[in-house]
Amino acid sequence: MTPGHIEFPVIGAKWFIGLTALSHIVVASLAIGFAFIVTAAQIVGYLTRDRSYDLVAKQVQLLHVCVYNIGTIVAVGFIFGLSGLFPQFWSQLFVHQFWTLMLEELLFFMLATTLSLHYFFWDRLWGHKKMHIFLGALLTPFFLLQFYLINGIGSFMLTPGFAEGQASLSQGILGWDKQAFYNPSFLMLTLHRAFVNFSYGGFMVAGLCGWQLFKKHPESVAGAYEKTGRLSFTLGFMAFLTLPVIGYFYAHVLKYEANEAFVNLMWGRGDIIAGGIDWWWIKHLAVAAIFGMTMNYFWRRRREQQDLLSVPGVMVASISLFYLMFYLAMGMIMTYAFFWWMVFTAVGGALLARHLLHYHGGSPRALFTTVAIFSLLTVVLGGYAREASRPRFIDRISHYDSIYVPHERQPYLMLPIGPDEIPAPPAAPAETPEPVRLIRQKCIGCHTLERVKNYRAADWQLIVAQMQAYGLRLSTAEAAMIVNYLESGEPY
Repeated sequence: MTPGHIEFPVIGAKWFIGLTALSHIVVASLAIGFAFIVTAAQIVGYLTRDRSYDLVAKQVQLLHVCVYNIGTIVAVGFIFGLSGLFPQFWSQLFVHQFWTLMLEELLFFMLATTLSLHYFFWDRLWGHKKMHIFLGALLTPFFLLQFYLINGIGSFMLTPGFAEGQASLSQGILGWDKQAFYNPSFLMLTLHRAFVNFSYGGFMVAGLCGWQLFKKHPESVAGAYEKTGRLSFTLGFMAFLTLPVIGYFYAHVLKYEANEAFVNLMWGRGDIIAGGIDWWWIKHLAVAAIFGMTMNYFWRRRREQQDLLSVPGVMVASISLFYLMFYLAMGMIMTYAFFWWMVFTAVGGALLARHLLHYHGGSPRALFTTVAIFSLLTVVLGGYAREASRPRFIDRISHYDSIYVPHERQPYLMLPIGPDEIPAPPAAPAETPEPVRLIRQKCIGCHTLERVKNYRAADWQLIVAQMQAYGLRLSTAEAAMIVNYLESGEPY
């Protein structure tokens, strides 16, 4: 008798995983942004001999320590929940990327140690400030490496990179699947998440500084919050400007490698619609509002030529035109109503920024706080849309319908059920023919094997020659071997 499926009380398994994942995204996404902003503030303070930047950076780093610990705790709960509520999915994922997850755990330890040392030795290393800044600067590449690892798994869930049943666990390292890790959307997801988190962290630090400016502080303290807020807001804005470019190429990958997810996003299908609301639209409305508010702020700041953090007016105008073209292109794919909603929201954001700056006598405190709130909203909705858009593994890869244990791992995971029952030694896996190995290794550099299998033409010699012209590196013998095998019609 098959045991019953575990269900989470009240909210159910699906909502528990979703809420836990979004909670983790909210706090974990701040990590790389906070690390970058703290280092930037320290460097600016050191170069300008202005300690006010350093004092605010120390407060942000304390918050970073708290946020990082909360994010780690939520991540552990997420893993426990996923392994218990969706064991089929988790067993597959863990088998394919065991060593990726182990390296991720090692990086967690290194980051927690480095972050703690950087904060708790802040004052003791004051006489060795360069060393202290260097220690803090290590956090950003560590976080980028952590993103690099986890994004291989995250993008695999969207674009597996191989057809059904083609995942290989014998590519050199047992417990790490190269095809699964370096899948088609891996690069764009890594770039998009990195710059989103730089922007999110910058806007959130600016928002925290803006919130402090609402309180009564001595003039020197208030000036420190305003200067650090302007610095982090500018850095967050610069990262924000890269997102439409990265997002365009990310959408291009999804269109050809995860078409169902692309359609769900662009036309509002599946779980993207929840409660009768298209949350992908709401996310872009928040992005357009941020765009309008930041454009108005930097347009006003352009006149302050003595300010190193001002942005030239021609750059502001060029960026505005670029965003207009970006939303026009999105409107052509989705609906022109989307384009006009984005335009009106951006104009509304600009008017709101103008009002907030005027009402508060030129102080950006209210604007910084408002943009931080909208930035938080975009991260939450963006994370939801990314996960809600992809089709479920149960529907598209049959191996995820049951607990998966490959034959290489069975001697270590399977135990005899009786004292007299001795398991037979596992049969040695059939050796992969050399042409099959070449096809699997060489032909996935630019596309999946499905594209090769769906090709109906007969002139494989011409096709292989074209691939070599596109940059595929093959010796004459390897090319002849691949052509002969493809022409034979044997499976690969």
